[in-house]
Amino acid sequence: MLKYNFSKTEGKSLYEGLYEALKADILNGHLKAGHKLPSKRNMAADNGISVTTVLNAYNQLLMEGYIIGHEKRGYFVADIQTLPHKEERRRGFTGRYYHEDSWFADFRSNDILYQHFPFATWKKVVREILADYDEALIHRCNPFGLEQLRIQIADYLYRVRGMNVSPECIVVGAGIEYLYARLITIFPEHTIYAVETPGYRKIPEIYAAYHLRWKSVGMDAGGLCMVDLITSDADVVHVSPEHHYPLGTIMPAARRHELLAWAGENEDRYIIEDDYDCEFRYNSKPIPALKSRDSADKVIYMNTFSKTLSPSIRISYMVLPERLMQRYVDSTHFFTNSTSTLEQHAMARFIENGHFERHLSRIRRAYRMEGERLIRLIRENPAIPAVEITGGDSGTHVIVKVDTQMPDLTLRRKAAEMGINMKCISDFCSRPDPRYDHCMVLNFSNMDEDVQREAIRRLGEIF
Repeated sequence: MLKYNFSKTEGKSLYEGLYEALKADILNGHLKAGHKLPSKRNMAADNGISVTTVLNAYNQLLMEGYIIGHEKRGYFVADIQTLPHKEERRRGFTGRYYHEDSWFADFRSNDILYQHFPFATWKKVVREILADYDEALIHRCNPFGLEQLRIQIADYLYRVRGMNVSPECIVVGAGIEYLYARLITIFPEHTIYAVETPGYRKIPEIYAAYHLRWKSVGMDAGGLCMVDLITSDADVVHVSPEHHYPLGTIMPAARRHELLAWAGENEDRYIIEDDYDCEFRYNSKPIPALKSRDSADKVIYMNTFSKTLSPSIRISYMVLPERLMQRYVDSTHFFTNSTSTLEQHAMARFIENGHFERHLSRIRRAYRMEGERLIRLIRENPAIPAVEITGGDSGTHVIVKVDTQMPDLTLRRKAAEMGINMKCISDFCSRPDPRYDHCMVLNFSNMDEDVQREAIRRLGEIF
């Protein structure tokens, strides 16, 4: 017997109520595949409804494939994939597809500490934007970014990075990865890309994901090795001259001129300048961007607010050479802008009113102190066989070279067993290089003092 309560089906017919009740039981697995349903007359008698009502419900289930009808035998539940029980669904994610690891200390993270975000100011700006723009915020945004934001970015780059660029050549998008995916569409299929090794691993991963040709270019004391670049036959090279990740190298003026000269030798050559953390120079002013010296218009400049403000505010941007901008417009104009219009308006005003640069001044002081503290804790711990510690005067990570015979893979595994997530420079190399063995890369931008102190104590136990 199947008996249902139809008292809570206001606004629905009886046949709809029966149809939904039976369907729910089938999907939840209460009625298994092959189960025979009661005859129309029995179902009607048990529930106090008409045979016609039952017939209409059965016909709807039959039409949608939930049940199967066999002449002279009746109706049977079809063999379909059942859904989890409602109570199981309420428990949330099971982690079958993806889950994020939980660490006591994450030296790989580029997040910021909660107290470093300017909540009060940001909320004030957002409220102003909501009041000033109202329904304009739900209109479709320019596919290349909000005009007001592009103007503010151009002004900021002129004042801070020495670049004189047109706002019309700035493209705003939700993250560097998104912009990269759009950028590579404007280059010919046969283009060869060059990446630094060691270097930021996401870049070659993007190239590989799009089945593009790429080659590794080694590093030396001056940054990107020009001999390697020349012999690579590359057309486009990705570099981070202001502060290389992970080595921390700052490319000197002579090497920058060599790189610009290389690009100028061929009409199809370009440089992608990744200026991801140029704002974090603690004891001196940043060197003007490579783009600021680009008289031949061969540099594609890329930066993000994710590092300086918050990773959750997905606003990144790139500055294209004029000859590439028209090509970019022609190939990507049909894409909708991927960044929230509200956040773009808020970011534009945040920069215009001076909030952004005041925020940078505050977090520079905080990060400098955090870096100095981390270095002090490492030096004070005799269990860590530190041979050399570099970094701390720029960026948000330090490199600790240790005197050990332990392979880097073992070092990372032992750290993970103690709840510490970390990488070594060898993890950023696309080919083995013994120069970079036994060098830990420790980011410190999202770690308070207590966590730092305990993490260094645990690292000492490994050795």
